[in-house]
Amino acid sequence: MPAARIRRLWKGKVNVMKKVLNNHLFLWRLCFRTAPGFMLYAIYDAFRNQFLIFLEHTVAVRYVLKCAEYGEPFYKAFIVVGLVLLAYMAAIIPDGYYIHNLSLRAKPKLYQALKEQMYHKAAEIDLECYDEPNYYNEFVLSVSEAENAIERFLALLNSLIQSVTIMLTTGVFFLVTDAAGILFVLVSFVLNFLFARVLNKLNYEVRVKTNPLERKRNYVSRIFYLSDYAKELRLYPRTADILEQDFVQADGEMINVQKKAGRKRTGLHFAQGYLAGDFILDGLYITYLIFQAAVLHTIDYSNAVVLFNRTNSLRKGMKGFVDAVPKAGENSMYIDKIRSFLMYEPKIKHDVGENLPAAPGTICFEHVSFRYTEDSPEVLKDITLQVHPGEKIAIVGYNGAGKTTLIKLLMRLYDPTGGRIFYRDKNITQYNLSDYHKRFGVVFQDFKMYDATLMENVVLDDIENVKREEEAVGQALCSSGFGERLKTLPEGLYTSITSEFDENGVNLSGGESQKVAIARAFYKQADILVMDEPSSALDPIAEYNLNKAMQDAARNKTVFYISHRLSATRDADRIIMLEKGRIIEEGTHEQLLEQNGKYAKMWHVQAGKYSE
Repeated sequence: MPAARIRRLWKGKVNVMKKVLNNHLFLWRLCFRTAPGFMLYAIYDAFRNQFLIFLEHTVAVRYVLKCAEYGEPFYKAFIVVGLVLLAYMAAIIPDGYYIHNLSLRAKPKLYQALKEQMYHKAAEIDLECYDEPNYYNEFVLSVSEAENAIERFLALLNSLIQSVTIMLTTGVFFLVTDAAGILFVLVSFVLNFLFARVLNKLNYEVRVKTNPLERKRNYVSRIFYLSDYAKELRLYPRTADILEQDFVQADGEMINVQKKAGRKRTGLHFAQGYLAGDFILDGLYITYLIFQAAVLHTIDYSNAVVLFNRTNSLRKGMKGFVDAVPKAGENSMYIDKIRSFLMYEPKIKHDVGENLPAAPGTICFEHVSFRYTEDSPEVLKDITLQVHPGEKIAIVGYNGAGKTTLIKLLMRLYDPTGGRIFYRDKNITQYNLSDYHKRFGVVFQDFKMYDATLMENVVLDDIENVKREEEAVGQALCSSGFGERLKTLPEGLYTSITSEFDENGVNLSGGESQKVAIARAFYKQADILVMDEPSSALDPIAEYNLNKAMQDAARNKTVFYISHRLSATRDADRIIMLEKGRIIEEGTHEQLLEQNGKYAKMWHVQAGKYSE
């Protein structure tokens, strides 16, 4: 092999080793910063455990056997055994505290410290990351493996320290007593290392292949036990059959992956356990010891017995050390994904940029285009639009026209792939995003209710002045049409929404939940209101009352109203009709009816009953 290639291979291996070390140092720093006492005792506990075993099984046993072999007084052996027992007794008290108290309190803190970083980062990452399946799979794997990575790191640390302790005690004993015998252990060590490395790489590859399949199985499992799907599954039993087939298919694919890997695992485990272990140490080495003691008389029988008895311990230490290296490599792969996720730099940053002036301003879309991924078609094409302060804009169009995407760009949840968006004559990318978002009161069509109190579900922020917020939240709920339902709640604004964790909580209907979501926008007192299908779950009377409430709440505010239902569009200052990502019609309700275009057709088909 050419020298240059050897250097490249060696450099590659060194870089991999550096990455493995850096990844585990990352976890060590996090764990030590979070629970220093626990981590220090974990190191001491691993060392103390194997050191006491060495004192008992090597030093004490060897001394007792030598007393028997050479006729030494028994009381000497008794003293040595007694000292070892005292050492064990001294270790029991702190060990009990560590196992039953310290570790039970410290581990949740370690999980929390890592997951807090991950949850904080999850709130920062760009929404476009969720549109990339590969990134989303990596994201899910990172979050799901966070606690496991810490557990594996702690187990690895314990195993490594125990193994090093064995090698520094029992290993040194072997070298001093019978240096040639250490060759058997070294051969076993090298073979174990090679087989374990291949085995752990195989395990990682299997985990990566099965992760998407596990997600699919978990998705099907959730459908069968969540109440959200219970009615549909009973009304459409065929759906349950199809989902069960999907589960079986995913399960079958996982079995095939495991079966394919299983043949390799079997061979590797046999090679690691027997060829590199039992055959060399239990077969060849014991033969060597008998020959040395009985034939050559180079070691006494007491040493031969101890050496053979400690062979398993040394093999365990070697195996632990051997396994630690590839296991560290395997765990490093997961840690690397976690670190990559944590080090991801969002393209859209929250706390940088200029603060907005207090007064509302003009919104301007200038030749804006957008696609969700590089290889997906454009969702918006060359959108040019100007909206003045206080203007009421209705955005209409059929499914997939790009209505919600337009609003996402306005709120800078995404950046355009072409063109620019201005607010107060400045590109919105120049503004502090957190400050910019405060200008919006939004109701998304796919809003969510959280397992929290009604008040918290409306405010969605820290509550500083409870009395003042109670009044503001109550007014917002009344404006959204939730006032009568509020009177019936057992704990009023402090009633838990959903009963998943609170038996006194309530489960709201779809229409009631939508009213709570609308109350969020009313409560915020923002300059710009965005209503994305706000009345989709409301009955006609509730929709009529909502439209009246919106007229009051939206006075002097800029409003974007998105809807398939055109009952409210006639009152808009301007109606924008989108089709296939383009603005095809624009004007007032009356102007668009006069044009007799696609808006007029939609109106006559769907909303003619609302005309006077």
